[in-house]
Amino acid sequence: MLNERKHQAWNFWSAFVFFGAVLLVGYFLKKEGIDIRDLTMKEAVLVILATYRMTRILVFEKILKYFRDALKRREDFYVIGTIHSMVTCPWCAGVWVTLFIIVFYFLVPYGALLVYVLALAGLASMVILVSNLLHMYTERRQRMHQKDKYPDHL
Repeated sequence: MLNERKHQAWNFWSAFVFFGAVLLVGYFLKKEGIDIRDLTMKEAVLVILATYRMTRILVFEKILKYFRDALKRREDFYVIGTIHSMVTCPWCAGVWVTLFIIVFYFLVPYGALLVYVLALAGLASMVILVSNLLHMYTERRQRMHQKDKYPDHL
C-alpha cells in the first residue's frame, strides 16, 4: 500500500514537472518572438500528425520495446515507475510528445525536418490503417456473400 501511494505521489508531482516544462517552453518561444496562438492550420496539422506518429512509436512500436521493458524492470524506483507509466499510456505520452514536437518544430535548428518526417509517417500509418479496415470489411462482406450463396457448404 505504501509503495502504491508513493508511486501515485510521483505521478502527481510529474504533472507539476510537465507544467514547469510548459512554462519553460513558453518562455523560450516568447524569447524567439513566437506566439503559439498564431499557429497556422498547416502547422497544427503537422504537429498533430507528428505527435500521433511519435506517440505510437514511443508507446506501441517494437523499436522502443527495449526501452519500455528496461523501465518496467526498474519500476520499483518511483521516478522510473512514473516514467514507465507515461511511456505506456498513449494519453500521458501524447501530451509530453506534443510539447517535444513543438520544441523541435519551433526552437531546434532543423528540427522542423524531424517534425515533417514524423508527420508524413503519421499520415502514411493512417492510410495503412484505413486500408486494413477496408480489407477487413471487404473480407467480412465476401464471407457473408459466400455464406448466402452456398449455405450448405459451410
